[in-house]
This record gives sequence, C-alpha cells and structure tokens, in this order.
Amino acid sequence: MASLLWFAQYLIGFLTPLPGLRAARGVFASEGNDSAETSNGPTLGGTILLGVVHVVTWGVLSFGLLAAFGLATYLTTGSFSFSMGGGGKPPPTPSITGLIVMAFFSVSTFFVGYVSIVGLIDWPFLNSFKRIAPAFDGLESGIDLQIRFVRAVYSLLGTMITLGLSLLPLSALIVALPAVSPNEAVLTNTVAPATTWWRRLGRRVSAVVAGFVVLLTLFALAIQFVSILPLPAEGRLAAVARKVLGVAVYRVENPKDVFGDYRAGAGKKYRAPTFALAGELTKESKAAKGYSDDYARYLSEPLYERLPTVMVEHWPFVVLSIYSFDLLLLLAIGKVPVAYNVRNVAIRWRISALTALAFTVVVALVIVLLAFVNGMYELNDGSGVPGNVIVLSDGSTDEVFSNLGYGDVDNIPTVTVTHDAEDQPLPAPVRVKMGTGVDGKPAYLMSKEIFYTVNQKIPAPEGAVARRRFIQLRAMVDSKISSDVHNVPLAKGQWFDPSGITTRPGPDGKPRTYIQTVIGDGVAAILGEDVGKPRLEVDDTFVIGDTDWLVVGIMKSEGKTFGSEIWAQNTTLITKPFGKDKYTTLVLRTEPETDEAARAMAYHLQYRYDQQKVKAFSEREYFKELTKTNEDFLTQIILLAVVMAVGGVFGVMNTMFASIAARIKEVGVLRILGFKRWQILISFMLESLAIAFVGGLVGCLLGLIANGFEATSTLSGQGGGGKRVLLKLTVDYQTIAAGILFTLMMGRIGGLVPALSAMRMKILDTLK
Repeated sequence: MASLLWFAQYLIGFLTPLPGLRAARGVFASEGNDSAETSNGPTLGGTILLGVVHVVTWGVLSFGLLAAFGLATYLTTGSFSFSMGGGGKPPPTPSITGLIVMAFFSVSTFFVGYVSIVGLIDWPFLNSFKRIAPAFDGLESGIDLQIRFVRAVYSLLGTMITLGLSLLPLSALIVALPAVSPNEAVLTNTVAPATTWWRRLGRRVSAVVAGFVVLLTLFALAIQFVSILPLPAEGRLAAVARKVLGVAVYRVENPKDVFGDYRAGAGKKYRAPTFALAGELTKESKAAKGYSDDYARYLSEPLYERLPTVMVEHWPFVVLSIYSFDLLLLLAIGKVPVAYNVRNVAIRWRISALTALAFTVVVALVIVLLAFVNGMYELNDGSGVPGNVIVLSDGSTDEVFSNLGYGDVDNIPTVTVTHDAEDQPLPAPVRVKMGTGVDGKPAYLMSKEIFYTVNQKIPAPEGAVARRRFIQLRAMVDSKISSDVHNVPLAKGQWFDPSGITTRPGPDGKPRTYIQTVIGDGVAAILGEDVGKPRLEVDDTFVIGDTDWLVVGIMKSEGKTFGSEIWAQNTTLITKPFGKDKYTTLVLRTEPETDEAARAMAYHLQYRYDQQKVKAFSEREYFKELTKTNEDFLTQIILLAVVMAVGGVFGVMNTMFASIAARIKEVGVLRILGFKRWQILISFMLESLAIAFVGGLVGCLLGLIANGFEATSTLSGQGGGGKRVLLKLTVDYQTIAAGILFTLMMGRIGGLVPALSAMRMKILDTLK
C-alpha cells in the first residue's frame, strides 16, 4: 500500500503544473505541518488531498486554455464562437486549416503565459519546494523530475532562440547586447555601473529599441539598394516567400473575388468569398461580427502582400545586402581582431578545409537542384507567347483530356471582345489576328490541333527485357499557321505538305507509306539513341506502333515544351489508330499581341461565348499553371537542404568549439589587450562565416558545371495530365545568390553558440 501511495504522489508531483503546487505547498510543507512531519510514510489522506490539488490545478489551467482559445477565436473571427449570428443561420463548419491555426495560437498564448509565470521567478519558485515533509517523499521525487524537465525545456528553448537570433544582423545584436548584460559597454569604451533595478531596466529597454532601430535601418537600406538593381520583375525563389508568408485569416478562392458583391460574369449570381476559419462570409455575417469591409479585406491579404515587392520577389538579394551592410557597420563600430582570425585559419588549415568541404558538398547539391527548377521556369517563359489563347473543351484540365469536336469551333475566330474581365471597356477591340496559310491565302491565326500521348516500344537487343516510353504527338491542320502561332520556326528541312504522307521504298525494298513529321530537338535526341545516333536528322525514319514515320524537318524549339513533341498533318492515319478523332486544342493569336488582350479574349470565350462551352486560358497562364510542380520541387529542395545543412551546422560548431578550447588563453590575452566581449564574439563569428563562405563559393563553382545539362521532367497542373519535356539545367546569378546565402546562414547558425561561449569567458578563468 505504501508503495502505491508513493508512486501516486510521484505521478502527482510530475504531472501537476508547478503554479498549482506552489499555491498549495502548505499542504505538504514540513513547517507548520506536525502530522506530516512526524509521519513515517505516505498517508492515504495526504495522497487524496494531493489528488484534489492536481484536479483543481488542471481545472484552472483548462479554463485558462479555453480563455486563450476564445481570445484566438475572437481575434480571427470577430466572435467568441463559430456562430454566424443574426437571421437564425446555422453555424458554418470550420476548416481543418482554421482549427489548426487557432489551436496553435491558443496553445502558444497559454504556453507563453505559463512560461512567463514560472520563468520570471524561476529560482525562488523552484527552490520553494525544498521544504517538503517526509510523508510526501514520493511527491518530492516527482517535483524534482518535473523541475529538471522544465529546466531542460527552458534550455532547449533558449538554444533554439539563440540559433534563430544568429540569422539577424550581428550589428543589431551587438547594439542590443545591454539588454542581456546592462553593464556591458558597446559603443563606448566604458559605462557606469547600473546599481539600481530601474536603471538596469532602462538600459535593457533602450538596448532593445536601439537594436530594433538598427535592424529596420539595415532592412530599409537593403530594400532600397536591391530595388535599384537591374533584376527581373519576378524572382526565381519568390514562390518560397509566398509559401512561407502566405498566411491570411480570410481565404479568397478566386483571384477576382473582392469583399462585398462582385460579378463573376454575365448572368452570374453574386456571392462572397470563403472564410478560411469560419466558413462562408456573407454581408449579414460580417455585420454580426462587427467587421468593416476594410478590416475584412485587410485580414484577407496574405503577409507577403503587405511587404515591399522586392522583399518577396528577390528576398535572397535583400538578405545578402543586409549581411553586407551589417559587415560594413561592424567594421565601422569598433576594432575587431581580424588579423588574429586569419592567422588562426591559416595555422589550422586542415580542420578549416574539412569544415569548408561540408559546405561545398551541400551547396553544390543545392545549386544543381535549383538549376533543375530554373530549367522548368525557362520552359514556361519560352513556351508562352504574349497574345496567344489556348481553348480546351469545357471541364478539361489539360489538352490530353480535351475533346472539342470539328464543327463547334468555326465561329470562334470571328469573335470580337470589347470589355475585360471586370466589364471595363478595352482600349481597343480584341480580335483574332489574320495571317497566311500554307496555301498562301489569308487565314485566321488559329491553330486547330489534336494532342495525344502514345506508348512506344523501345528497340532492345534480342533477349533483353522490352521497355516502353511515352511519346507526345500533335496533329494539326495547317503547318504554316501553327508555326506562326507558336513562334516555332524550322531549324532544318521543311514542313509537311497538306497530304502529310510519303510513299517510298523501305529497308526491304518494298514501297512503304511514311507519315511526314517535324520533330523537336529534344525528341530527336531521344529517338536518335534507338538507332545509335546523337539525334535524328532530316530523312531519318522511326516506328511508333505499326506506323512508319519520316522526319522532314527539325523544329527550332530550344527552351520550349514543343522540343519534346512530334508534329504531323492531321490525317486519319495518325488519329484513328490512336482513338483520337476530335480536336483537343485551339491556339489563337490575338490582335493586339499582348497578355492583356489574351486574358480578355480567354475570359470572353469562357464566360460570355454562348455558342459552345469552352475553357480558355492565356497561353502564359496555361504554362504557368503547368509549372505549379515547381513550387513542390522548391519545397522538397528546401526540406532536403535543411536536412543536409544540419551536418554542416554541427560541423562548424564542432570545429569552432574545438578551436576555442585550444585557444582559451589566447582569448584571455585578447581581453587583457582591451578587446571587449562583443568584439570576441564578432571575431569568432567572422571566422566561422569566412570558412562557410569559402566552402560555399567552391560549391557554387562546382554547381556551375551543371549549367546546360539536359534532364527530363513532367509539366503538370493540379488537375492531372501534363507534358513530358526535355529541359536544360540553368545556373544563373539568382541561383548563385541563393547558394551563397544558404552557406552564410549555415555559418551563422553554426558559429554563434561557440562564439557566445568564448564571449562569456572571464579573464582570470582563461589564464588559469
């Protein structure tokens, strides 16, 4: 029985929050508790009383957690519940995302409050459990375990916060150093001791404000500097910033949605956007919640829309600029023993080189992966033509699933558009542009196409396992029109003639019918491997299924998705055998040839054109949708880079800790020579950054080797389908900037903790 009571007390001591135990310590304190003091062991009454304390404590804390959840709900929905209010409308169903956001906010609020209560009076609070009566030995052991656990959590949180602070500019951290050590001199040689609590508090507050001002100043300088650089409008890594900073209270599903009423198109009903946390938001619900349109619109904006554009589109350059200005400011603030660090790296060059090698490997791999994503973006930019509109059948998500039919599209090129998607008059009417067909007669620049994918058997030696590949075919009506619409000229040969076939002797000398085809340079290389050639050339032949094909031309399609396609004349010889007897795609060129005109035409065909239901996109938006997989690649690359960076960070920490342990007396000599603690900190941080920078720079140079390498991938949208493409890895200046930034971040994270250990050393301790 005594053992069970002891174990029960042990669990209560470990599982009951410390504030509740602190409030009820009179129950188990040795002073003033004669019965507990004289008891030989745990008693049933005392254990039951502790159980009551446990239940009451968790009841109070549960109420606090519910209050935090209510506060989170009010701040995010304008109400203390999910009730819409007014009109007796049923409450909406919260989304999973909304519940996760509010739960995280609530638990965070509760946890911060709890830690503040315990942490502000840490030592007196924890030491108050030392006077425990012998009748509560089990409780004492449980409390001791909980105290050690709480302190371990504090230590872990402190380390995580320290690692997070390492990414901030060092000059801001140095200026804010008196917030931790009020008697530390930073910008002056000496500082008068702060002898009173109020004076120390004043120095802490002023140091935090000064550090924040320095941080904002560096951000402002970096933003202004990057904004004047000749950078493109869209950055390659902007998707990462949008994904990280894409949090918003309201979620607007359609980009055209606005708060209040809007019209999605002629004859469409009015509706309101979706509320991410509490379901559909109507005018009545907004009024019940007390929201104004401006406040609701503000809550609907993701965080990245509230930041300067350059911080989202070119954030790697902004952060690199901040670090550069930070280094200049550090050198201007005071003396740092840089020569000492250079000498140390040179003497311990083997260890420094091995540490830099870790950065080299990680950064080189990251550069190659980012080059692959860049190649996907290059395909997107090269394939979409300003002024082009892609028309698919209604409900289809890709060309593969589209079925337009032959007789339903003849009236589309006669359409004239006078208003944009917002029903505002266009500067000039938008029409389908006129061109010249293969017969030399005027014709609309509208390419009628059938796109499909076939399964080709790959030639293999006798006895080898047969393999297959997917080949993309595009049959069209007029090769001249299609070439002009897609801006794809010929590099070699000629376009197929209107008949689309050629009869000539085959390898066995007997007459054969060949389908004339024009192929992209990418598929030419793929098919060339089957016959032992670098790539197919004009007049070469190949086989798909039971059909013979003759290459009459090679497209000049580098940097376009068409480089992985085979084009041929629309004949029954290549459509019926593969089950394709309807148009899948119309691609038309608008006049004027602008993205705005293409968007207006696409919107008109999808929402206002009533002769046939179709789905239309501007070509650039279509290919941009197909490269949505880039964001997934970027996310996976970042996760992989973080995992690999852990090794580099620990390598730097290990090297720096070993270096500091071997130079303890040298640190003491530096302090005797007059260097302040923060100067020691900066000295070791610069040493870590120098090793990381050299290793990362070598990694970037190795990554440059991959520039121009070819790889295959798939462009696919969210609705499935897609295109198999051949792309070239592209290593540009944006990729190099990302690699340098990545290595500097690893160096900062890995170098701060060892540098702090060197800074804390006292002069006398270092000289022992």
